[in-house]
Amino acid sequence: MPTPPIEVDDTLKERSTHGSFELPVETYTDNCEIFHSLYNHWHDEMELIYIESGSGLVRLNKEILRVKTGDLIIVNRGVLHGIKTDLKNILYFKSIVFDLNFLSGPAGDLCQERVISLLMENQAEFTHIISPSDSNYENICQLFDEIHTCHKEKGSYYFVKLKSLFFSFFYEMLMGNYIIPADREQNKSLASIKKILDYINAHYAHPLNAADLTAMSNYSEYYFMKLFKQYTDKTLIAYINDLRIEKAKPMLLHSDSSVTEIALEVGFNNTSYFIKKFQQATGISPHKFRRNLS
Repeated sequence: MPTPPIEVDDTLKERSTHGSFELPVETYTDNCEIFHSLYNHWHDEMELIYIESGSGLVRLNKEILRVKTGDLIIVNRGVLHGIKTDLKNILYFKSIVFDLNFLSGPAGDLCQERVISLLMENQAEFTHIISPSDSNYENICQLFDEIHTCHKEKGSYYFVKLKSLFFSFFYEMLMGNYIIPADREQNKSLASIKKILDYINAHYAHPLNAADLTAMSNYSEYYFMKLFKQYTDKTLIAYINDLRIEKAKPMLLHSDSSVTEIALEVGFNNTSYFIKKFQQATGISPHKFRRNLS
């Protein structure tokens, strides 16, 4: 099944619960056939994404990664991230989302003090991408597969095996020198950008003023616009327009509202402008999108 739009709260934090309180792990098999991008979002859990086929772009905070078949992407906790497929080479991928608390130990435990705590407190992070030519790739990807399969099949006492596999995965990551100190300045700027994205996501249906958003960031207009572009790869106006278009897509597919009504509901005050921007973003008009995919 194609990946649906991700539901997020007002801070772009994903609403979905991954796993359960007792076992905070979930596995997914996804693609970007219909929804060609997963809009920027974040969650407290870490996420591992293995590209089974296709190519595209993955954004992790300021960093844009070109990904292809065989790549393993590591999304550290709290990282603002999104995926966009190449239209001629659609992305298919598997993912594992897990809460680091699943691997936590008591105070003084070496694994806790030297690895888990550092990752949980954003003092350290794992390298963002591992490719087939990189050190320990085969071992790491084999463990990814074993974790994914173990969780999907849920055999006898699988939860014990699952925890041991995660520790083996972390061991191979550490042996490959894939853990690095976190960027404290980036953590500060990320918090500011999340605050702005929070406001945009909560008020996209209303007029948004660049001057007001800049003032909320506590940065100068020049630096804010530069920072915003670094984190989203879009100008402020382009980001707002694209978000409104993403919000319009499920409404086109799952409601009887007219295109004009939907345009107004997501914040466009001009139907012609909405249709123009929608076509630029998707390659087809809202009417064709609704007719072809409903």
